[in-house]
Amino acid sequence: MLLTDTDHQVEVATVDENGKPVSLEGLEARVYKVAWRWWWSQEQENFANYLSNSEYNLITKKTFNTLNGTGNFTFQIKYPDWGRYLIRITDPIGGHATGKTVYVDWPGWAGRARSENPGGASMLTFSLDKKKYEVGETVRVTVPTSEGGKLLYSLENGSEVIESKWYPTEKDQTIIELEARSNMAPNAYVHITYLQPHAQTANDLPIRLYGILPVLVEDPATRLEPQIAMADELRPEEEFEIKVSEKDGKDMTYTLAVVDEGLLDLTRFKTPNPHWTFYAREALGVKTWDLYQYVIGAYSGKLNALLALGGDEELKAQDEKAKRFKPVVRFLGPFEYTGGTNEHTLKLPNYVGSVRVMVVAGQDKAYGRAEKAVPVKKPLMVMTTLPRVLGPGEELQLPVNVFAMDEKVKRVKLKVSGNEQFEILNPNHQLQFDQIGDQLIYVQVKVKQSVGKGTLRVEAKSGSETSFEELEVQVRNANSPTFQMTSEIVSSGNGVQLDYEPLGIAGTRGAEIEFSSIPQSIWVIECITC
Repeated sequence: MLLTDTDHQVEVATVDENGKPVSLEGLEARVYKVAWRWWWSQEQENFANYLSNSEYNLITKKTFNTLNGTGNFTFQIKYPDWGRYLIRITDPIGGHATGKTVYVDWPGWAGRARSENPGGASMLTFSLDKKKYEVGETVRVTVPTSEGGKLLYSLENGSEVIESKWYPTEKDQTIIELEARSNMAPNAYVHITYLQPHAQTANDLPIRLYGILPVLVEDPATRLEPQIAMADELRPEEEFEIKVSEKDGKDMTYTLAVVDEGLLDLTRFKTPNPHWTFYAREALGVKTWDLYQYVIGAYSGKLNALLALGGDEELKAQDEKAKRFKPVVRFLGPFEYTGGTNEHTLKLPNYVGSVRVMVVAGQDKAYGRAEKAVPVKKPLMVMTTLPRVLGPGEELQLPVNVFAMDEKVKRVKLKVSGNEQFEILNPNHQLQFDQIGDQLIYVQVKVKQSVGKGTLRVEAKSGSETSFEELEVQVRNANSPTFQMTSEIVSSGNGVQLDYEPLGIAGTRGAEIEFSSIPQSIWVIECITC
C-alpha cells in the first residue's frame, strides 16, 4: 500500500526480445484512478439486478527515458483521495505497454478498498484495522455510512451472541471500537446491520444492508511451551535422559513419546498440536433474520439474494520421504509438571536411524507441544537386507553393509550365524577401513529342508566397538497342501496294523486318526505343505 501526500518512485526496466537491457526515449507514463460505477437494471419480469463496472480517470501523465534498461518517474496522490490506481507505461514508437495496480491510502485504513466494489446490493462491506488481535488490544471497525442512519453491531461466535449495541451513523464512515477479550478466542464475528432512513435520497442503496467479518483473537494464556533438553545424538542399547520443562514454569500434564522417524514418515505423521485442534477457527453459529427487504422503499423492485459459501484450509501438500528402519516406539505418561525440570531415563533397543522425541501437554484449557529429532548411531554399524519370505532348499547371497563412522575403526571382524533353519557357508569375514565410509560384502546362506521362523545374526567387532543385527524371516513352502488318506475295517475281536510313513518335510507334517462304528472305521490323514 502507498501513502497519500508522499512522492512515490516507480522503477521501469526495458529489454529487447532476447532479454537484454535497452535504452528507450519518450516513454509515456499515466496514472489512472480506478473507480466503480454501479446501477440497478430492471427487466420486464420486475426483477431487479445489481450491476457494476469500473472506469478509469486520468490523474497524472509524464514522459521519461530509460538508460541501459532502467529508468524511473515519480507521482503523488493528494490527501484525502484514496483507492485503487492503475500505473500504465507505453512505448509510443514500439507500441508495447505494461501496467500495475496499486492501492493508495493514509495510515490506519488498510483494507478499506473493499468498500469500493461491493458484491451485492444488500451487502455491507466494512473493514478491520488488523488481521489478528491479542487479548487486550482494541479492535477498530470502520463502516462506510451516511448521516441519519443506525448501525446494529453484534459480536457473535459459534454458539451465542456475545454482545450487541446500536450506533448512530456519521458522514462518510462510522468507527466502532471494542476490546479483544478471551471469550472471543480463537475467533468471533462482527455482524453489522446498517439501516438507512426511509425514503432517503442520499443514495439508492437498499434500506437495510448487512455484513459479517471474522475477528481472529489470540489468547497467550491458552498456550503452553514445553521444552525438551537431551543429547543431540544417541547410541543404541545405552541409557539416556530426557529433561522436560515449561518455558515460563506453568503447570502442565504431558505425555512423552519416542518414535522411529522412518515409521512416522510412512504416513507423514506430524507431532500432535492440541492447541490447533481445540482452538481451531469456529464457524458462525448464530442465524439472523429480518423483514427489511420487504419494506417498501424508494426502489420497489424485487431484490435478488446474495449467497456465499466458505472453504477449508486443511488440505496442504506435504513432502514425501522414503526410509527403511526397524520401528521403535516408546510412549510414556501422563506426567504432572509443577515447575523445575522432570527427568526421564530411557533405553533404545539395537537400532540405527533417527527418532523423534515428542511432548504433548495440556492444563486448564491451555495446550502446547514440543519435538526434537535425534540421530541414533554408533562408530561401527551393520545393516542387512533379507527377502520377506524364504522357501526350503533355497540359497541366497545375504548383503551385509558395514559402516565405519569413526577414524579409529580400522579392522573389522564380521561373523554371521543362524538358527536351525539356515546353513551359513562362509560365516567369517575381515574388512579393512582406511577412512570413514562403508563396505558391502555378501554371505552365502542356504535354507535347510524345513519350515518355520528363521533367525540370522550379523555381528561386527573392531577393538572395543561392537555392533550386531538380528533378522527374522518366515521359511514357508509355496506349494498347496497335500493329503494322504488310508481306511481299514476292524472286525469284532480282531485288530489292524497300520504302517505310517512320514510324508513331506519337517515342520509341515500332521496326522489325525478317527474311529467310527460305521464304515469307514479308521481314517489316517497326513497333510503336508509341499
